[in-house]
Amino acid sequence: MATTSDFAFDRAHWEREGWVVVRGLLDGHTVSALNDATDALQEQVADVIVDTTIGGTFFEVQSASGRKGERAAVPGLLRKITGPSKSSALFSRLRTDRRIVEAVRATGLASPRCVIDQVNPKAARLGSGFPFHQDAGFLFGAARERLDESGGAHVVIALDPCDEDNGGFEVLGRTHHTPLVDLKRRYDTSSRNAGLFDTSFREVPRLHPGDAVLFHPYLAHGSGPNRSDRRRRLVTMWWVDNGSG
Repeated sequence: MATTSDFAFDRAHWEREGWVVVRGLLDGHTVSALNDATDALQEQVADVIVDTTIGGTFFEVQSASGRKGERAAVPGLLRKITGPSKSSALFSRLRTDRRIVEAVRATGLASPRCVIDQVNPKAARLGSGFPFHQDAGFLFGAARERLDESGGAHVVIALDPCDEDNGGFEVLGRTHHTPLVDLKRRYDTSSRNAGLFDTSFREVPRLHPGDAVLFHPYLAHGSGPNRSDRRRRLVTMWWVDNGSG
């Protein structure tokens, strides 16, 4: 299991690049349980062809083009599950998991609070790419105020082996030092937002189940299409520093 001292060792990389890999943040038993919980959530929407909300959890379908708002390429095919913690006790407990909280705290947050949790499935051969973007531009209200005042850190955790071939998580190192890019109408999930961000330090870290990437909310990131016969699932969690409030 990773410890706070493990993260401190890579502090220079975090500050320079805006991201860092944490090996084995979650153990195999936890990953297996999360996979089962994800399968159970997907079973609830096995026949849906449009975006659907059940019990506060939002299921976004995967269209053939990759664009949002279109019908699913195959019934039940998903691109994103937002708020799994509202339907699954396991995902709810993950928001206070000591290992994750310690990792986030090591980036400099004194009192981490999870404000968004998601699962990002990418089906074999059918999962489309995700455009480069900065999460901070999609955080609003009190959560955005906490980010601006006290900072934040986001986490993706691999539930499957992740690499470039199956649409692994891509980071554009050092872009967290630049201002937010206003995406306006260009946030199209069928595009890659080419030319909007500096890709000089692009990397696709190879992740094993349980490995995580911590990254700055201003860091541009995305993913390519799944060209493999393997599925790719990530847990995504957005954290802000709750400060003394």
